[in-house]
Amino acid sequence: MLSSPSSSWVRGACIGRGCFGAVSTAISKTNGEVFAVKSVDLATSLPTQSESLENEISVFRSLKPHPYIVKFLGDGVSKEGTTTFRNLYLEYLPNGDVVSHRAGGKIEDETLLQRYTACLVSALGHVHSQGFVHCDVKARNILVSQSSMVKLADFGSAFRIHTPRALITPRGSPLWMAPEVIRREYQGPESDVWSLGCTIIEMFTGKPAWEDHGIDSLSRISFSDELPVFPSKLSEIGRDFLEKCLKRDPNQRWSCDQLLQHPFLSQCHNSSPTESSPRCVLDWVNSGFDLEEEEEEVGRSEFEDAAKAIICNLATTGGVIWESDGWVEVRCHASEEEGTTMEYSGSTRVESEYNTSSDPNDDVAGDSAIIDVSMSQNLPPGNGGSAAALPYEFVVVLHLLMEIMPQVLFVCTCDSDRTKLCFTR
Repeated sequence: MLSSPSSSWVRGACIGRGCFGAVSTAISKTNGEVFAVKSVDLATSLPTQSESLENEISVFRSLKPHPYIVKFLGDGVSKEGTTTFRNLYLEYLPNGDVVSHRAGGKIEDETLLQRYTACLVSALGHVHSQGFVHCDVKARNILVSQSSMVKLADFGSAFRIHTPRALITPRGSPLWMAPEVIRREYQGPESDVWSLGCTIIEMFTGKPAWEDHGIDSLSRISFSDELPVFPSKLSEIGRDFLEKCLKRDPNQRWSCDQLLQHPFLSQCHNSSPTESSPRCVLDWVNSGFDLEEEEEEVGRSEFEDAAKAIICNLATTGGVIWESDGWVEVRCHASEEEGTTMEYSGSTRVESEYNTSSDPNDDVAGDSAIIDVSMSQNLPPGNGGSAAALPYEFVVVLHLLMEIMPQVLFVCTCDSDRTKLCFTR
């Protein structure tokens, strides 16, 4: 969860937009945490948009965390200028969905397809065991994590399972809906399994399992005896797995527990790779869920590689300028009403200054820089700040800079509240 309802954060670029509203990146000004924000404008949004977001928030509040479900960080209301937004805070997965992450939008490696499918079946099994149906399983709602696993996202259509099979209002995307859903007969865990089968075909081929011919397609899905065309390049065992998912009779479809035992998945679903998500602009920390089982030790190499990439991107003359008009600073609505003041303890800001002198006698022309790292520890009264007690983030940055630029001489100077890192070739 975000540290407190009164956290202050900065909205970044929009990374997704749909009928539900918009998704943006965001950075916490309290601890540098990077996360995603799904928002709707309370003044201009349609009732269905607000209802979908509120439904998703409600589902996340009730759903226990799972390694293959996008992590819920909280929710709130923010006022940005004259606009008031309702927000859902989620972990940020920069690789995007499986469609945009893969060249051509398809996964031709069947081993990778098995791994992704195992993650999805595990996630759906967890959702069903908690008494919910996802209702909108498709490739666009499957996000790729840093460890090349996937996480199920977008619970805006999800609902709690109802025992009576009464007439229902279909939820989800039509081409992925099960026949009984389009016929308005029933929507339950079995319907998610049908959508899973369609999604596997979509991930493998890069296109939906059914061609979009409007009402004709819906008629074929709901009332004919047809099934989606199974990919010819898929192995026999993979085609058998699809057959277990795409039974027209929902009572004949396998459950997620059964699918995990299928030979297509049985060799890969037992492994539990560590999961990561970018949390800070200077460091990426483990975002694994606090399950009841003992937490696995997370290797640091992948985080260091990611941090190196971030540092290389930051090493420009522009740097990150918080005062730029391109950023929108927001505060939770509650803090404004209560008139509280904000302190950003432990915050770290990095600014770069480059020598652009053209003087040929200047030994460091174009090759010197100062990284000014401001650290405000906000220690309790009576505890003096110590320049030697550098935060972990600074040590990591220094270590990685030395690896990236081995021919550079680094000089670090400290005082009570500021550390300057100078380097020259």
